[in-house]
Amino acid sequence: MKFLQDCWIALLELFNIATFSTTGGSSLKQTLHEPDHQLPLPELASGPPSFFPPSRPEDPESTFKCEYPDMGIQWVPCSSPTDRKCWLAGPAGARFDIDTNYETSYPRGITRKYHLVVNENTTLNADGLVMPYAKLFNNTYPGPWIQACWGDIIEVKVDNKLDFNGTSIHWHGIRQLESLEMDGVNAVTQCPIAPNKSFTYRFRATQYGTSWYHSHYSLQYGDGMVGPLTIHGPSSAEYDEARDPILMTDWNHRSGFMDFHIELASPPPQMDSILLNGHGNYAGGGNGGVKYSIPFKRGKKYLLRLINTSVDTTFIFTIDNHNLTVISSDFVAIRPYTTNHVVVGIGQRYHVIVTALPKETSRVDSTPNEFWIRTIPATGCSAFQVGGAPGERQGIIYYGAEVETLPTTQRNTGFNLTCRDEPFENLVPVVPWKVERPSNVDRGEYGDGFGIGLQTPLPGQGHPLPNDTFKHWAIGDQPLWLNFSNPTILNLANKTFNPEYVVIPEDYPDGSWVYLFIEGTPLPKDQSTRNITPVAHPIHLHGHDFALLAQSNQSRTVNPPKLKLNNPPRRDVVLLPAFGYVIIAFKADNPGAWLMHCHIAWHASSGLALQILERQETARRQLTPERMKEPKRVCNEWNEWFANPDNHWPGRDIPYVGPFQDDSGI
Repeated sequence: MKFLQDCWIALLELFNIATFSTTGGSSLKQTLHEPDHQLPLPELASGPPSFFPPSRPEDPESTFKCEYPDMGIQWVPCSSPTDRKCWLAGPAGARFDIDTNYETSYPRGITRKYHLVVNENTTLNADGLVMPYAKLFNNTYPGPWIQACWGDIIEVKVDNKLDFNGTSIHWHGIRQLESLEMDGVNAVTQCPIAPNKSFTYRFRATQYGTSWYHSHYSLQYGDGMVGPLTIHGPSSAEYDEARDPILMTDWNHRSGFMDFHIELASPPPQMDSILLNGHGNYAGGGNGGVKYSIPFKRGKKYLLRLINTSVDTTFIFTIDNHNLTVISSDFVAIRPYTTNHVVVGIGQRYHVIVTALPKETSRVDSTPNEFWIRTIPATGCSAFQVGGAPGERQGIIYYGAEVETLPTTQRNTGFNLTCRDEPFENLVPVVPWKVERPSNVDRGEYGDGFGIGLQTPLPGQGHPLPNDTFKHWAIGDQPLWLNFSNPTILNLANKTFNPEYVVIPEDYPDGSWVYLFIEGTPLPKDQSTRNITPVAHPIHLHGHDFALLAQSNQSRTVNPPKLKLNNPPRRDVVLLPAFGYVIIAFKADNPGAWLMHCHIAWHASSGLALQILERQETARRQLTPERMKEPKRVCNEWNEWFANPDNHWPGRDIPYVGPFQDDSGI
């Protein structure tokens, strides 16, 4: 059997080469997972794998299928209600499953094509009060659900129909291996897409799970430019059915561009409302008082996909009288654990399985049919209008044909409402990593060190105007401030960079480990210009899942780090506690310029970000002239549009003396 399996693996390695190019210039070799155990050969199918994924949409008329035409008839789908860990089973016991190292192996799917049109001047009534400044994808909120299957190529054409803004779209958490130019960060991996122009993003879905896509241009995503992104694949626990992604967010009735000056002057802007998949009830109004509702049937297990797309709020998600079995954090499958609530930071995602109530055991059942879904703003990680904080009861789980009455259930107990992450010890990845000694230990005991605070500009070096004295958030040597027309991707031959680009070079051998020590207070060298401001920050790193080696609510002098190197938690967003620290590590296996930033939108726009420049020369060589044709076209179109002052707000023949760019750019 082992000989037969080895032969199959060898043959598939020879023929299963997936040619993938974002713009025709690079190829990725596909490898196969070799299982640790022997399985019987599956029966040959009548054709290559084509099947409805178990996490398919709720809509019974949905025709979405996973298809693997290049895999051959030797491969068959193997997910079932009693085994959601398996995805595809092949010859000689080969499998793609929950134990597959998805960073090196993934099946070979098809290309999924989508089209997004960015609209503005859209009136959106999500919660009973009109927001007249919405910027939306395809005139919907949230934007269209982009779906793919593990191993597919995702291709999205974006048309920018905004009047006075460029845009770029980031695919949150997607690794973008060998597709740096598709990461969607204006002034880093591309120029903005100019008004009335378009750009097509194309990348391989090597991971699986749930995330979201959003604008990375200034504060656009807070005005509505967000949507769910799901890559169907295996799960670490069993369920019967899935429910569509649940996006939870804070919401304002003003544009983020209008509120940013409040952030500069401090204190930060206050949010108005909470939305659950675009439904809210501001001051009791909105949608006729109808709450977002999810139907359950007794006796079933449901997969829920939770996504926090907020500007400024960490949420505690809970369903009255129900437990949650957590099976993934961000794009990382974890060993299941059960709780009655889950803390979801900005940008974070969780897959949870909810076991519905058991089937009635008697003809008279006093159990209610409606239960509250609660999205509770975490204390210390939210800011709502004084005296007008929205209610936590934002949705309903119901049994039966419809919601017959509002729930009378009570909140689950046994947890506090403080700002925090899910417990460190609960996040145990299924596919283990062992983290090795840092290559950048020469920069500090725990690698590169960063301290966060509000920085006072030197005379003549303020923003948006040189003589401004606004304080800006910073994590590097100074606050980030980018030039839309001069993205980092065009400057990979540079020996030095503008200090305001906050470029941190990490030129280490392929696969070596880089550690980053991030503190919630300024480093000693920065304390003369940087204020100690105790605020928690959700830190997001592009281009990588990172290992979380340590996380503390206290300073390192009070609580010295104890690193977890053997299969630590990993994800792409971590909460940095106020006054505390985190130590994260990533493998230097994805050359490029990767943004690391706070996902509080006000803080990112203020400058709380830096760029990890990973293996610069390799990144420069990978970006061949063919791959750079499209990024350069987009830059040429942006520069042409920007050069005409009539294109700038408020428009032709209306004088405006302020700066075009009033924030960091991200």
